[in-house]
Amino acid sequence: MKKISHESKTNNNPFIIPVFIMNSGCPHRCIFCNQEITAGNFPQKITKDFFDTYINSHLAWNKDKSKKKEIAFYGGSFTGIDPLYQEDLLSWAYSFIQKGIVNSLRISTRPDYISAANVSLLKKYNVTTVEIGAQSFVDEVLFSAQRGHNADSIIKALTILKNNGFQTGLHLMAGLPKDTKEGFIYSLDKTIELKPDTVRIHPVVVLSGTALAKEFRRGEYKPLELSEAVELCRMAWEKLSMAGIRIIRMGLHLTPEMIKDGSVLAGPIHPALGNLVLSSVFYNHTIKFLEKVAPDTEELSFVVSNRDTSSFRGLNNANISAIKTLYPHANLIVKSLTGQPRGKISLTIKSGKSFNLNIPGII
Repeated sequence: MKKISHESKTNNNPFIIPVFIMNSGCPHRCIFCNQEITAGNFPQKITKDFFDTYINSHLAWNKDKSKKKEIAFYGGSFTGIDPLYQEDLLSWAYSFIQKGIVNSLRISTRPDYISAANVSLLKKYNVTTVEIGAQSFVDEVLFSAQRGHNADSIIKALTILKNNGFQTGLHLMAGLPKDTKEGFIYSLDKTIELKPDTVRIHPVVVLSGTALAKEFRRGEYKPLELSEAVELCRMAWEKLSMAGIRIIRMGLHLTPEMIKDGSVLAGPIHPALGNLVLSSVFYNHTIKFLEKVAPDTEELSFVVSNRDTSSFRGLNNANISAIKTLYPHANLIVKSLTGQPRGKISLTIKSGKSFNLNIPGII
């Protein structure tokens, strides 16, 4: 059975077992959505035999037994599906909690499908986290994306979930039709006001078989360039991290279906978008750091965590090359230390003067 990449690579995060319910509960198809491409080969209706086999195969595949394990229902609007089917899925997942094999459950859904009434079923089966597909807080953007709800629905949903003790997550998209940089910043600011526990940010890619693909072919939609997407995501990382909100994913996971010819027509798709964003974050902070250092300095000695080395250096050492351009006479040294805290950059120049910088949100 195909394994799906898990969103977490740090020891502090759970081992996520993603179960895609393939548009179940969605009242219609959003302009950008093609679950058959983004989720992969999941059945339209999940049976108990499929569910048990799928979960057990992922549990057997997990090599880090110290991690907490979480079953996550993605791909549709969970609270919009038939209540009996909801209860089936939740009870099957909860049985793994009862056996002590899995620690928690999470679901994703639409904001207008959250009410004080329907969260009771989630609480019954110990769902701990609810992620809301917000996409944007600009009503014109939501209307253009054919979301079928407005920004007020997002605010109401988060309020209900927080009042009921759930951990909350928001999903935002960059580069939606009718959106602008200013509109995206507005969505980030509204997100900060609501203070969800986590955020995912996906730059829009044009998938075949979608309404957006038709707009793209007619020349009515221009997707973000990769550099634009990285910059918007970097800005989002900076703002959200400073507000204490954790970003758990940047960009879509590339399924085998996505890499087939003709599946993705256009847009900022990259197998390591999150790494590009983190590299941009490190470079942006490092450049501010270097404002204190004269351009004719003869040596720059950096110390970073061994887990931050690739982000500090950038893809193909792009960050290092850019720093060397700014300091052409400097001997540039980068040391990686296991004991260095993540997000901390230490710099010593030839005179012996030292500087330290801590980047928020790096865990």
